[in-house]
Amino acid sequence: MELRQLELLASVIESGSLTAAAKRCNLSQPAISQQIQALEDEIGEPLLIRRARGVEPTAAGRTVMEYASRLLAERDKLRDAFADRRELRQGRVAFGIIPTIAPYLLPQWLGPFRERHPGIAIAISESRTDELITQLVEGRIEFAILSDVPEHDRQKWSLQVKELFREPLLLAAPAKHPLATRKAAPTPSDLNATELIHLKGGHCLSDRTLRLCKIREPDPGLQCDQLGTALSMVASGLGVTVVPKLATRNRAMDGIVLRSFSGKGMYRVIALMKRRGSKDTPAAAELLRELSG
Repeated sequence: MELRQLELLASVIESGSLTAAAKRCNLSQPAISQQIQALEDEIGEPLLIRRARGVEPTAAGRTVMEYASRLLAERDKLRDAFADRRELRQGRVAFGIIPTIAPYLLPQWLGPFRERHPGIAIAISESRTDELITQLVEGRIEFAILSDVPEHDRQKWSLQVKELFREPLLLAAPAKHPLATRKAAPTPSDLNATELIHLKGGHCLSDRTLRLCKIREPDPGLQCDQLGTALSMVASGLGVTVVPKLATRNRAMDGIVLRSFSGKGMYRVIALMKRRGSKDTPAAAELLRELSG
């Protein structure tokens, strides 16, 4: 039994004749008769009474039409729902983002999107890179925004990683610190383990900072969970830290001096991670288009 057969039966009953139904459905009369006959064969009872002036449903035909009306109505609702998704009137996006990006990127990115598409539900998972990889592989999120995805993870889980932009890394130092007051720009080698405030292990930003500064054993007493805490520690004179440029926007920096590093390489790559071969939903595609644009 096919929906098309039920649709043709409904058309025949509503129009009152096979000829009228054929014109309405842009089919030949024999083609409609063949589909109705196939449906009658499957049901096991005649569905139409054929008279000289047209047709009318049998008792079985009326019973079939009761169910067919509900099925066809649900079919139309399904079509409408996906039309709404295509037009971004409805839908859902589930994605992940690492904590060192989320507070700074989301307001300028998601805010305008939400204003334009209020019917789109957005689910955000803020987690570290390894956790986001697990969620992506398991299908709990459609994509992730992160930095520094290990090559072995890309290969193992067949992940597609696309660079979105490169974000400069800045030195944040107390206002009276030598690296804040000297004329020459700081270099990564100027930082040492005894004063580097860093995020706890597992944060890709911390891993990249330690690698760039060639520090193997940072002081565990100078670690924290959030960039905001690291900057507060800098403002208190506890040490210096390395922060992404986005984290310094719209934030009071009393007692802190921000400086660019000399040389190359003091940046992090902000990337989009998806499962290889996955297809974006309409809402996800639009959200990513706005981010990439």
